[in-house]
Amino acid sequence: MKKTFVLAIAIIGLFLCDGCTGVPSTVAVSGAGPTGAYASFYLLDQIYVYGEHALICLINPDDNEKKDWAGALCLHFFSEGDSEERETTILCGDSVNQGLCLWNLAAGRYTFSIGDTFIITADFIPLEGYTILRDGIRKHWQFFDGIDGSVLTLFIEDVSKLPEGYCDIYIDVGHGGGDTGAAAFCRIEAEENLRAAQYMATCLRQMGFIVVLSRDNASIPGSKAAEDNPYLPGARIDKAYASMGSYLISNHLNGGAGVKRGFQLYTSVLADNTWGECVGEALTEIGWYANNSSPGRVGDGTYKRWARDNYHTGRDYYFILRETGGLILSPYRYKVYNDEMADLIRRGPEGILLEYLYLDNEADIAYWDKNYQALVDAVLKGCYDYWQL
Repeated sequence: MKKTFVLAIAIIGLFLCDGCTGVPSTVAVSGAGPTGAYASFYLLDQIYVYGEHALICLINPDDNEKKDWAGALCLHFFSEGDSEERETTILCGDSVNQGLCLWNLAAGRYTFSIGDTFIITADFIPLEGYTILRDGIRKHWQFFDGIDGSVLTLFIEDVSKLPEGYCDIYIDVGHGGGDTGAAAFCRIEAEENLRAAQYMATCLRQMGFIVVLSRDNASIPGSKAAEDNPYLPGARIDKAYASMGSYLISNHLNGGAGVKRGFQLYTSVLADNTWGECVGEALTEIGWYANNSSPGRVGDGTYKRWARDNYHTGRDYYFILRETGGLILSPYRYKVYNDEMADLIRRGPEGILLEYLYLDNEADIAYWDKNYQALVDAVLKGCYDYWQL
């Protein structure tokens, strides 16, 4: 299944609380200051970027604790050589991967309004990043206070290369070090995960992507302390943020008491299921099995798994999805250990967790030995479909 992206901004709440009313009422202003020139405006709360999608949260003037989202916005576009601005009305989505599709925007300068009422910033810290490579071009995006210091502005430019320290895709290699993961038939999951991840990295690099792996040998960066606590500075989660990637792919083999077979795919509970569907269809096309035996199934071999103790808050069970996706996914534990990173984690990669098959099933592991590269190839085909390459 190939996703059709809608050019959209999702104005969503950080916690998507019950009782949100949709479009917030307009703020009336008077007096001096950067907002004083506007008779009315919508005040920006924060911008979060999940993968390649921007989520723009507004403050409700009637309740500062509540963040509302709009049903439609006006996008004002200026490009080099334009004598006047162009306007486009855009729709919002209701999932974190249905926001403003940054890679789909032409180079130029953008401002935003709801009808004739512009979105205004106050004490906004600029946010920037890059989309992945498509047809030799990446989009360098920058959100900042406008020329007059108050109107929210987005600048897009076409570039061919990433700056030092950035990657397109972060490949998470499940387990490692003293954490072996599943083990059966003289196979160790941590080792098989690495084998799959290294082949995946080779394929992605051949496509021109810049790739970072969470580990490239049996050990985990940060040694035993990082094994016990992946949220520490320099450990697995911190490395995902530091790499500035747009997407995260976490590689795993499953365990099921020797009786279960097939793949399971997990995406965030706050995202739609399109990425999982694309990968699942690619795997079934090569004849591999979907495992539909676990709770949380939302499609053929595709799952959403909620945190047991925080179901009402909309948080993911798997830390590799919850803690890496930026503040919009409420990465609580990472924030505890890295509070100084709050500005950085306004953005995070969109993630998928792969369970290729069951390592403790004799038929599955025999298939893996002969076909692991074909399984990785199928996963990447699904990713390319989702990314619209």
